[in-house]
Amino acid sequence: MVLIGELINSTRKQVEPILRSRDQAALVDLARRQVEAGTPILDVNCATLVEEEGACMEWAVRTIQGALPEVRISLDSPNPEAIRRGLEVHRGRAVVNAINLERDRWRSLLPLVREYRAEVVATCIDDAGVAKTAEQKFELAFRLVEGLVEAGIPPEDIYVDPLLLPVATDPNAGREFLRAVDLIRARFPQVHLICGLSNVSFGLPHRALLNQVFFVLCLAHGMDAFILNPLDRRLMAHLLAAQALLGQDPYCRRYLAAAREGRLDLSPPPR
Repeated sequence: MVLIGELINSTRKQVEPILRSRDQAALVDLARRQVEAGTPILDVNCATLVEEEGACMEWAVRTIQGALPEVRISLDSPNPEAIRRGLEVHRGRAVVNAINLERDRWRSLLPLVREYRAEVVATCIDDAGVAKTAEQKFELAFRLVEGLVEAGIPPEDIYVDPLLLPVATDPNAGREFLRAVDLIRARFPQVHLICGLSNVSFGLPHRALLNQVFFVLCLAHGMDAFILNPLDRRLMAHLLAAQALLGQDPYCRRYLAAAREGRLDLSPPPR
């Protein structure tokens, strides 16, 4: 299971000022709390800073890894130059978030993925737009995986994102996503399957509830990677419970350890 913390994102109103002001203490605190909650990879997105994005990405990577040397960064940006600047200073193997089949995106990011031997999120989008049905998602996933493997990227370094859309705008989004997961897993057992979990609940009240329930559904369909909020203790408790129930936690050892340590507390997540 690969868990990536989602909270260092400039679109969050409490995070953008941290990045803009280069508040080192606040950034490290947010990074540390996510790591301690169970996400050794942290997604970093500085996109709202626009002209400052590349410099901020470089600063954020240096700052986080300077304080937490074992942490890896998922470089999340629509701007290939910001991703390049993050890769240049990253220690160890980064994650590039994300390549897709849009011609310009593919051409600009594939050389960076190869040069820096990065792991890569591959999102089911092409120049025609976002894939919505399971069959469309599978077709794009097939092209993405085949293209990346042909370029020398090992399957185990590829994280296919079938692209989870909000159920508020598409009532079939959750069902089609899970159908796509089944199709992709059957065809490509070696690749990871990932999603930005909170996308499913966008625009709806009680988002944490929807995220938690869909998380368990994804686990039951064989997903093995998520970008999520690790400070949601209920969500993390559901992970432990689901792994125990799905036979992914032999003799429920992790579940029992978490119970002893008080990590199955189901109090509401922090805001």
